[in-house]
Amino acid sequence: MIYFDHAATTKMSEASLQVFMDASREFFANSESLHDAGTKSAALLEKCRESFSELLQVPNRGILFTSGGTESNQIAIQTLIHTTDKKEVLVSPLEHASVWQQLMALEQTGKCRIKVLPVDSFGQVNPATLEKMISAETGLIIIQHVNSEIGTIQPIAELAHIAKKAGVFFHTDIVQSFGKIDLDLSDATSFSISSHKIYGPKGAGILFMKPDSPLQAVLPDVHHEFGFRPGTVNVPAIAAFTTAAYDIIENREQEAIRAMKLKAAICDTLEARVEVEGGPNTSPYILGLTLPNMQGQEALLALNEADIQISTTSACSLRDLAPSRTLIATGKTTEEANRFIRLSFGRENELNDSIIFKEEIDKLLRKR
Repeated sequence: MIYFDHAATTKMSEASLQVFMDASREFFANSESLHDAGTKSAALLEKCRESFSELLQVPNRGILFTSGGTESNQIAIQTLIHTTDKKEVLVSPLEHASVWQQLMALEQTGKCRIKVLPVDSFGQVNPATLEKMISAETGLIIIQHVNSEIGTIQPIAELAHIAKKAGVFFHTDIVQSFGKIDLDLSDATSFSISSHKIYGPKGAGILFMKPDSPLQAVLPDVHHEFGFRPGTVNVPAIAAFTTAAYDIIENREQEAIRAMKLKAAICDTLEARVEVEGGPNTSPYILGLTLPNMQGQEALLALNEADIQISTTSACSLRDLAPSRTLIATGKTTEEANRFIRLSFGRENELNDSIIFKEEIDKLLRKR
C-alpha cells in the first residue's frame, strides 16, 4: 500500500507506541487523584508539559493538554471570545472545519460576528489587508499556519504581530506545521497542535494560551488543565505524544527535504492539464491537484483499487456535501472543486511511491 494521506492522520511510530504501552501499564491512575499512584501520573504529566515548554520555547503554564486539534481550536475560540467584549472575529476562509463549526455556533447565539478575510488565488492572507480590516470591534483574529488541503503557508509571524499591535487576540492552528516547517509564534495569543499528525496517538493534543493574557475560562468549577478543560487527562497518550514530538523535531530538516523531493517528483512531470494548487509557498508535505477531466472522488476510488491512498479534502470535512470552503475562496467553481485531490507525504513514503502514483494518474487521465 502507498499511503499519501498523512495530513489526515499518521501511523504511530514504534517509539511512541512503546511509550504509550509502557505508560498505560505504569501511569494508569488519574493525575488528579491524591494517592501515590495519582501523584506519580501527575508528575509524568508535568514532565511532559516541561518538555513541550522547552520544544516550543513557551512558558509551561500556558500549555494545556487536550484531545487533539479540534478541541484545542474550540477551547481557544470559546475562551478568547468569552474574555473580550468585542464581538467581531476576523477569520481566514481556509480554516479547519472545527473552527467554522465553533464560530457559526457562537454567531447563531449572538456571541460573535464573523468577518471573512479575503485571500488571493493561492489562499494567502495579505498582511496589509488584515491591518485595514481590524476595527474597534475586532476581538479575535483566526488564521491557520498551513492549510490542510492545498498546503498554503501563511506569513503567520507578520500577521500575529499586526494583531498584537492592534491589541487583538490572535489564534493560529499549527496542526499541519508543527515539527515540519519553521515557526515563529512569539506574538500569537494561542495555538493548537495534534498528536496524530506527527506519528503520535490519537486523542492527544496541545492548546497553548499565553499565561500573561487575562483569559477567562468558559466553564465554572473545572479543575483539569488550569481550569480550562473538564475530563480526565490521558497521561499515557500525552507521554507518547511527547516522544513523537521530540522525534519529529529532531528529524525536521532532513524530512522536509525528503518530502520536497517526493512532491517535486510528481509536480515536475505532471501533464500541463493538471493544475497544482497553492502557488509557490506551500508545505512540502501537501500537494493539492485539480484534475482536468474527472471527479476527485472517482480518482480516489480508482487509485484505491491500485492500492494508493489519497484524499479529496480534509478528513474532517468528508461528509460535508458542500464544496471545499478553501477551494471556493481561492476562486474555484464548484465544478472545479469537485475535480480536486490531495496527496500528503510522510516518513514511510519513498521516491518510488511518487513514480508509481504518477504512472497511475496518467493512466486514469488517458482513459478519459
